[in-house]
Amino acid sequence: MRHRSRAAFALSALALSAALALSGCAGSGVQREEPGAAQSSIRTSADGTDLSLLGRNVDLKISKAAVHLGAPGGAQLELGVVNSGPVTEHLAVASVAGKVADLSGGDPHANPLSTAGVLIASGTTAEFGSANGPKIVMTNGAALKPGGTVPVMLQFGVAGMIRLDVPVLAN
Repeated sequence: MRHRSRAAFALSALALSAALALSGCAGSGVQREEPGAAQSSIRTSADGTDLSLLGRNVDLKISKAAVHLGAPGGAQLELGVVNSGPVTEHLAVASVAGKVADLSGGDPHANPLSTAGVLIASGTTAEFGSANGPKIVMTNGAALKPGGTVPVMLQFGVAGMIRLDVPVLAN
């Protein structure tokens, strides 16, 4: 009889654990939108260099986005990313004009590079392209011309994919 009660208890505990996991109650507290669900709010400045994204667990502001041409054939995407959301964010991938750029981390205490991408903790700002900040570097800069715009895709871990057109500036 004792063996049956242990088995019944174990089966009940297993069923409860499965129900909690499937309902999302046992999660980490991070609530995500379902795939394909629209974000709550996206605003872009008139010149396309600033963007604000507000949704569940996402409050990102991108400012002063621009590609700066550098040494022959090289270019760097410079922008500020403010994470005012409740969770840590990571910039995992950046592409400019359809080419994947190289990401590097900044100050190890602020915006290090990990396997998930460049870390942007809740309540902090990452200044990509600043002296001690993380970098987004392209080797296909020779094809870019100052005065035009170029499509940029940023893939964040929580916020998802953001697309914008940014100006190309001479260094």
